[in-house]
Amino acid sequence: MEMDITNIQEITDLTTRGCGVNADADALVYRAPKVLTPIPGTLWHGKIGRANALVRLPTASHWNGKLLIAATPAVRNEYSMDLLLSDIALQLGYAYAACDKATPGLTLRDPSRGMGEWEKVHLDLVHFATQLTEQKYGRLPTYRYISGVSNGGYVTRFMLERHPNLFDGGVEWEGVLWRKEGRHLLTTLADYVANYPIYCNWRGDWTQHERMAAYQRLLSAGLHPASEPHWQRYFLTYWVISLWLYGFQLDPQWEPFQRPWSNEWLSHPESIASYPWQERLDQMALQIAPLENSGKIGKPPLSVAGNEDCLVPFSYHAKDYAKLVANAGAGARHRSYEISFGNHVDGLLRKNRGRQQPVQPFYEAALLHLENWVEHGIEPPNAGCYTSIQDFAPNVSLFSNVDINESDTQVVTKLKEVPSE
Repeated sequence: MEMDITNIQEITDLTTRGCGVNADADALVYRAPKVLTPIPGTLWHGKIGRANALVRLPTASHWNGKLLIAATPAVRNEYSMDLLLSDIALQLGYAYAACDKATPGLTLRDPSRGMGEWEKVHLDLVHFATQLTEQKYGRLPTYRYISGVSNGGYVTRFMLERHPNLFDGGVEWEGVLWRKEGRHLLTTLADYVANYPIYCNWRGDWTQHERMAAYQRLLSAGLHPASEPHWQRYFLTYWVISLWLYGFQLDPQWEPFQRPWSNEWLSHPESIASYPWQERLDQMALQIAPLENSGKIGKPPLSVAGNEDCLVPFSYHAKDYAKLVANAGAGARHRSYEISFGNHVDGLLRKNRGRQQPVQPFYEAALLHLENWVEHGIEPPNAGCYTSIQDFAPNVSLFSNVDINESDTQVVTKLKEVPSE
């Protein structure tokens, strides 16, 4: 395992207040969590194999004896969980490590690279972070947890299924469920991209009957009807580019997925929207088989997901994963929490929040529930649907800085840019 230790330094404040906010981290939050005090310590940043990675180690007086591995979403960088998780974890006393899964940006467009790398990358990350932790504090961490969002949520589940000996538990938010059977991400994205322009009558000549049929197909693909005001933003920001990116990974022989990206698809997606996913399930299954979730978790995960998720629909990912775990006989180790009015990316609520609420407070509270369950035997809340953070975590002080009744106009974000490297 190649490791490039070229940047290790002592930092007066490991949080974003001291080190700055990266654009990938900023994009994911509705509002930055509170940072109440500087957290001094050691920062390592470098390469672990092909992955860009970082490890943050608070001083011995701040360390709680535990290590938290962050699994980043999408194809974002190693800083992307800084506001969702790192600032919170550091203030709780954790040693913290994250990487870019070795597939940042458009890496997955390289036919020699793939999602299958994620397993080894995270194995290397946890071993290296454990090694650095032992070197700094003179002992191994008492507990090791993993936590991730979206495809990082998938990684969290996968690692607790395949490598439970490395962790004591995990928390995942809106994890992508990769399975050969059923509706996975590529099948739903194809329906979104094909049917949203018809529903909106972009061409101008679709009949009302055709538009309503397209609307029903969008709902059948997992979209919540109440999330409709957010569909256009997700179409422009996520649906088309995600179909193109993951389509090339999972069905590289379909010719339109081989084409270079075109911004024209955001207004005229016909060529990529014609993906005949129902006819190509066998081709996708070959690529998904080595990656798929089994539900055979060896350590407990807590799952949170918004039921108005416009990218990773609740019914086909969070709900179906809970069924998969139960069918594998591991339901007692798992809790799945449906968050009312929650979408996929809290950061997109800044401009158009409407009736929706950020999910981050529930994600943070789930980590506290996991700690109490694993370390003290205190059962977490029952699985089910939660609307209020007060119901999910009564009398718990959180760093997530969100009032669910706050209006959009009250949200003010003051960020410090990360220095150029």
